[in-house]
Amino acid sequence: MMGGEGIEPFINLIEGGRDGQTFQDMKDFFYYSMVKSKTEGEDTTKTRKLDGKVSINQLGNLMRAMGHYPTLKEIENMVNEVEFAHFSENCEKVDRFDLDTFVKLFVNHRPVFGIGRPHIEKAFNTLFVDSKDKKPLAKVPRESFLQELASEGEPLMNQELGNLLDKLVGKSNIKEALGEEIWPETFAKDILSFEEVEEDEDDQEENYDPAMEGVTPDGTFDHNVIPEENFD
Repeated sequence: MMGGEGIEPFINLIEGGRDGQTFQDMKDFFYYSMVKSKTEGEDTTKTRKLDGKVSINQLGNLMRAMGHYPTLKEIENMVNEVEFAHFSENCEKVDRFDLDTFVKLFVNHRPVFGIGRPHIEKAFNTLFVDSKDKKPLAKVPRESFLQELASEGEPLMNQELGNLLDKLVGKSNIKEALGEEIWPETFAKDILSFEEVEEDEDDQEENYDPAMEGVTPDGTFDHNVIPEENFD
């Protein structure tokens, strides 16, 4: 079978394949989550049996551990995908998933390219514009920023924002952490700690064509690369 059988085609789509650091991290995070779920709330040194599965409630945390930050809606979609995977066969929901399922979900749902500073600045320029000339604001008043977070998309209220800022910059006080005005570039750099994206990475994203996945520079198809849409 082209690309391997079972989970192998998905692993081959991960950077470095089975021996790469990404897959090793996936295994480490998955097994840690599995052990943690078995020991949580217990105070014992007895040997515990692990069944090789993790609760679907941990799916969002595992994705974030891998550097993918899905929205709550995206997490809900992934959970539903796992939960109803075999519903048509036995009318039963699934509440736990194994490493193979995690690998498939990661490959199928991760963004092709990561989020960087240019994306944050573009979001600011889209959300915050001058009411008169409709041009992006060079700096955003803190209150306007907070109102936007609380009212658009998935609401982020002040208490949760304070907790996040405490983890990001060590300050839970929103006024101290953000200041009176917010510049898009400084927010991306100083708050989110995003680094500059290399110019060739930007070019790669702009020129990316999913239809050309697996095609070598000379125009031939690389049979070692398997487009993920070929697998359910």
